[in-house]
Amino acid sequence: MNRIIEVNDQYAYAVVEPGVTFTDLYNYCARNKLRVWPSVPSLGWGSVVGNTLDRGTGFTPTATHHQHICGLEVMLADGDIVRTGQFAISNSPSSHLSKFTFGPSIEGLFLQSNLGIVAKMGIWLHPQPQAYMSCLFDMQELEDIETLVDIFGELRRNGTLLNIVYVSNIIEWLGMQGKREELWTGQGAIPMWRIRELQKQLDMGYWSAKFGLYGPKEVIQAHYDELQRIVAVKAPRGRLRGELFAGENGQLLDATAVPEPHGGFFVGIPSLWSLPMVRYRLPKDGTGIGAHTDYSAIIPSSGETLLEWVQTAKRICEAEGFDLFCDFFMHERHVIFVNMMTFDKSDPKHRQAVNKIFHGLFREGKKRGFSNYRSHIDHMDLVADLYDFNNHAYRRFVEKIKDTLDPNDILSPGKQGIWPQRYRQDAVRTNALL
Repeated sequence: MNRIIEVNDQYAYAVVEPGVTFTDLYNYCARNKLRVWPSVPSLGWGSVVGNTLDRGTGFTPTATHHQHICGLEVMLADGDIVRTGQFAISNSPSSHLSKFTFGPSIEGLFLQSNLGIVAKMGIWLHPQPQAYMSCLFDMQELEDIETLVDIFGELRRNGTLLNIVYVSNIIEWLGMQGKREELWTGQGAIPMWRIRELQKQLDMGYWSAKFGLYGPKEVIQAHYDELQRIVAVKAPRGRLRGELFAGENGQLLDATAVPEPHGGFFVGIPSLWSLPMVRYRLPKDGTGIGAHTDYSAIIPSSGETLLEWVQTAKRICEAEGFDLFCDFFMHERHVIFVNMMTFDKSDPKHRQAVNKIFHGLFREGKKRGFSNYRSHIDHMDLVADLYDFNNHAYRRFVEKIKDTLDPNDILSPGKQGIWPQRYRQDAVRTNALL
């Protein structure tokens, strides 16, 4: 199940099977000189289908992968094969061009679900542009998150910025570069005075926002000039920098012509850029086993709300001797805020601390009505239990679908907190333990 069935660069879409990785898709497009830039996440070794169905995200204008699905082929538990949208019409020329359909739209039933196995997926790609500008905006203080979010949230909503704004704190950036013991050997979390020293040494803000502008060269330049005007007025303490790359003689831009750190996944080239972060908490002597987990909340795109959450999350992490290691992805009206916890999984104290941090964040998130956008399997029941309107009517509705489509409990019982009939009474609703 690892075939790339089609990549169409006229209409900018691909049709792939589950075994196709982001690296496979990129290499296919590059080898065949196709005029598209696939969106890729921070680790390119994953499945395009798997990441998309789990609502993963990337960095180009098609970064919200699940919103660019167009036509699925799904095998149900009884062996029946169903297609969605225009793909359900034999020989339709619009199979992967239009999300419009006749009757109920069912593609969403197979996102983060155990209702079927996706065998083929159509997904839209970004047309190869004439030019691209790598943009970086940073601000010095932790409290500046309020200003940053309010400015860029408005720019996302009013259409000035059409794609993801990726924001990380300096601890996450440092985590990609080396081990924590090389930065701080004292007890507990790295203190702010040391963080400020590192900011000065590296000429970095506490928050760094990265994004790209895509299109004709003159349009991008005008776009960037307007951004400069806006941030000069609304965030005079911030720094906005941009570097423009364009195809020669008016031709389309080859993604490989954009050097690091400007290109990479911002131009659709997969890598393993973020993988070194799992070594952040390992001892300098080379022992230990790197691992990571996270608490990733869906939060309104409000500067005041994000500042309050960051202060809360920082307190919870530091109580266990961990640094606030985080990033967030800015959409039009919400952000996906990722509290990352990298740890040595051979160290019982690390495992205990990470567990306390996750559950502390979960409790505080629950008080505010926040939910995770996806979850480790150990926490799926916990997150599913948050959707409690009308005595968990959503869960009861999905369970009815599960019982109809999979009465013999074949497909991943319990995934996303969706349990078949015979497991339902015994399924642990762990929310009661919090």
